[in-house]
Amino acid sequence: MEEQDKVDCKHICPMVRRVKGLPQRQKVALMFISALLFYTLLLLVMNGSNFGADWVDDVTGTEINTHPDVWFYQERTSGILAGKIPYLDFYSESPPLVMYLLVPAALMGNTLLSYAVLFTGYTFLTAFLIYRLLGRVNERLAYYATLSFLFNPITWTTATIFVQDEMIVTLFYVLPVLLVLLGFGREATVAATLGAATKIFSAILIPMTLIRQKARERWQSLLLLLLLALAVIVPLSLAAGGDFILFIHYYLSQTGDLGMREGTSLWRILHDLGLDVPGILLQSLFAVSTLIMLLLVWRREIDPVRSAFLLIMPFFLFFPKVFTCYYIIPFSVLCIVGVLDYKQTLLMTLAAFLSFFIQFFNTHHDVPAYIPMEGMVALVPVLMALGVHAILIYLSWRQLTMPAHPLLQPKKSSQS
Repeated sequence: MEEQDKVDCKHICPMVRRVKGLPQRQKVALMFISALLFYTLLLLVMNGSNFGADWVDDVTGTEINTHPDVWFYQERTSGILAGKIPYLDFYSESPPLVMYLLVPAALMGNTLLSYAVLFTGYTFLTAFLIYRLLGRVNERLAYYATLSFLFNPITWTTATIFVQDEMIVTLFYVLPVLLVLLGFGREATVAATLGAATKIFSAILIPMTLIRQKARERWQSLLLLLLLALAVIVPLSLAAGGDFILFIHYYLSQTGDLGMREGTSLWRILHDLGLDVPGILLQSLFAVSTLIMLLLVWRREIDPVRSAFLLIMPFFLFFPKVFTCYYIIPFSVLCIVGVLDYKQTLLMTLAAFLSFFIQFFNTHHDVPAYIPMEGMVALVPVLMALGVHAILIYLSWRQLTMPAHPLLQPKKSSQS
């Protein structure tokens, strides 16, 4: 292996660096076996307490004796298995593909545990892809990135405690990045398009997958994108009619004043304190900052890993409706960079924890907050949210200024 292809171990977290001495295959097997035991134990403990549903009710004010989104998963998957048409026969705020990817949990019993098991399965599938695909660039880099992804609290809390479908979203967010890194431009565009049909986050990766493709390949990718979009849109439009676009209206509505009703963003907290930031201002800042990020990624030829982190940051900075579980999405690519600079991973974990604790101060549809924001107490969530913003801005600045690493540079397109 050439010198530039080596991962400098001195930049790896000292705690992680101790995992050495064994042959690589044994280390990888030990990592996945340890993760399997760890996640199994978590699932058993959480299932024994109904996944903390009663406590979640107290914090979120949902009063449905389960996790806030599981009821929606159950309704949608049950409808699909009963032969109902999404959007027409039952309401959904999600793009179509994610509902069908949830169906295996319904077949496993349609219980809270079955969804936690399913999301844990997606966690391991994502980890496996990170190791296998990134391993084609550098095996050591892939090993430590996978280790970080599997055992970081952002990952295992999202899958087994919050029980959130963001674990599916994460799979389709990191996959296009890895494919671009390996030089598979067309495949990356397809993966990003499928991701957009799962949750809208991956749509921002589509321009990134196209930037470094040569003209002929780019046209081929655009054609594939169009065909995939039509394959999803046409059947559902014919079946559900105008109801099909309800989820698009939902996403657009959450960028403005309606997004102030839920979440842990700074803008939501200010709203609860009676200090409303106009939705049109946040929408404008979101749109402009996204365009700026795209321009920087293109003009500076930033590698796909750091690009994917930068492109989603406008959402976290200016979108009113942000939840703790969303942090798994940027973390899925940051854990790769974190191998080279582990402090970034620690900071991202801190941002997610601050976001989690902000939930204690949130009102939910007129249900009082777990900790009322009265008097000086109101400063606590404001300072937490400002801390989150400071961390995310710093991490974005690091992606823009840190030297380009040879391992993160995309290979020449394999289709050229």
